[in-house]
Amino acid sequence: MARRRLFIGVVIAAAVLVGGRTVSALFADYSWYAAMGATPLWDERAGNLLLIYGIGTVVAIFVAFVNLSALGRSIGTLTLPRRLANVEFGEAVPRKYIDRFAFLSAVVIAAAVTPALPSWTSLALVRLGVRFRESDPYFQHDLAFYTTWLPFEKSMYSWAMLLIVTVSMVCVILYSLTPGLRWERAGIRMSARVRRHLSVLAALLLLITMWSYRLESYDLMIRGGGEEGVFSYVDHQWLLPGLLLLWVATAAASITVLLSGWTGQLRTSFVAVTVIVVLSISVQAIVPLLVRRVTPKEAQMVRERPYVVTRADFTRRAYDLNASSLEFLHKSAVSASSDTVATSAPGPQMLREDSLVYPGARGLVVLADPQLDVAGQRLGDGLSRFGYAWAYQSFDLLSDSIPRRARLVTLRDVRNRIMALAPVFAQGSVVEPMFHADTLYWKLELYSASSNYPLSQHYVLAGEERSYFKHAATALVNARTARVMIAADPSPDPISTAWMTAFPNSSDYRAPGIAGELTTTPWEPAPAASQLATGDSAFRSSVTRYYNRMRAALAAANLKDFGIAYDSLGALVAPKRK
Repeated sequence: MARRRLFIGVVIAAAVLVGGRTVSALFADYSWYAAMGATPLWDERAGNLLLIYGIGTVVAIFVAFVNLSALGRSIGTLTLPRRLANVEFGEAVPRKYIDRFAFLSAVVIAAAVTPALPSWTSLALVRLGVRFRESDPYFQHDLAFYTTWLPFEKSMYSWAMLLIVTVSMVCVILYSLTPGLRWERAGIRMSARVRRHLSVLAALLLLITMWSYRLESYDLMIRGGGEEGVFSYVDHQWLLPGLLLLWVATAAASITVLLSGWTGQLRTSFVAVTVIVVLSISVQAIVPLLVRRVTPKEAQMVRERPYVVTRADFTRRAYDLNASSLEFLHKSAVSASSDTVATSAPGPQMLREDSLVYPGARGLVVLADPQLDVAGQRLGDGLSRFGYAWAYQSFDLLSDSIPRRARLVTLRDVRNRIMALAPVFAQGSVVEPMFHADTLYWKLELYSASSNYPLSQHYVLAGEERSYFKHAATALVNARTARVMIAADPSPDPISTAWMTAFPNSSDYRAPGIAGELTTTPWEPAPAASQLATGDSAFRSSVTRYYNRMRAALAAANLKDFGIAYDSLGALVAPKRK
């Protein structure tokens, strides 16, 4: 009884610790997005994560538990050796213990396959309802099908295949430990229940294989079998019909395996699986090779010409490039060739000295007396303070020496900060330090990118291979306030349009004006009137400079800088009027 109470106490304590840490992490995460003015994005993220992991976990546990429970009933009564004094006897394990073991094992399997679930951003793109209003010429799907739905479906397929393969392997291993499945000289012997169970699993595996043939037909549109990945005549006239044939044949084979395995006709099941394997090799490897070998080169060139023209057309649409820039991109093969270029800015160490955020920044910063509108959570009192201390594992935050108006700045790396607010966009390869007046901004270009856009040529851009790459926005991170501003591209593509429409707080109306006035060096303080040039040209130049400073300060809502520029302009103009 004492041990049971101790065990229950330990379980309750562990549940409280894990639950408290989870709740505090959720609170800190929500408050961070709220401080950044991105609460709708947090709602979308939380909802998608709940859908993906909730439904995925329930389905995985259900599938694993049904199979393991069926396994427990297939082996009949499980007995364990027990000893009482000098007498040994077998004791039957109660059914409830077997079911509990099956459920715990199902939970473990579900947790093991969880990393293969789709990302929340892939589901977000599906739910955004992106439309290109252009279709591919073969399947007649809107091009958004390839850039949004297809990546999500591929992830779902990988997760489903991993789940069924894992459950099948566990069942086979456990069955091999029982008399229901054993090796003999005559071959494999299995009981009727074991045979039927394994037949169901084999049929499921064939159905998922059928799913893979559907995905392979779309993959041909993305990377064909022609030269440099062109979708070719052989792909169109032979492989696509062949994959459709494989899809139908695999569906028939799954039904055959299920029925023949259920009735004990294992030879029929073996023949059905063998036919599918041979047919798959023939359709995907042998037939295309033979067609290319027996077709003369001249005939191949004539057949491939329309497909090459289609490739060039879709490539221009995927990158918005003219012929000369496309040829340069093809020859250079340099990562992020469309990205920004490094500038002659001050040294990295000098830029970081007065920066809350910068590339590679780590750790939590507490601003006890913020002088600016810093984009960080307000510490507060009571449960709020306790929640932050628990979430960030920094119990110094509970100290009375830190005022309640203190701000917390977390996620200080520039790339990570932008990724949290614009997760569907690819980032450029250069984080560029730029200045607006005397304020340092970290500038990073954002792109709508995909590796699943059909029929276009693939290039290595921004560190990854892409088949679609268009400028979406310019992200600016204020080094002093950690505020992220996003300037949308004047001609957005369908993906960025759908994202900005769904989350209008993602873009800032002030950001394009600031981005257009950025310089590589900070503006110097206003010089004394006696030091100004007396010529008319110098006077006009000085007036224009201060006037631009005033406009920039107004655009940034910085009244302090506006006042300084206004006073400097007054000091310049007053002597001139005399």
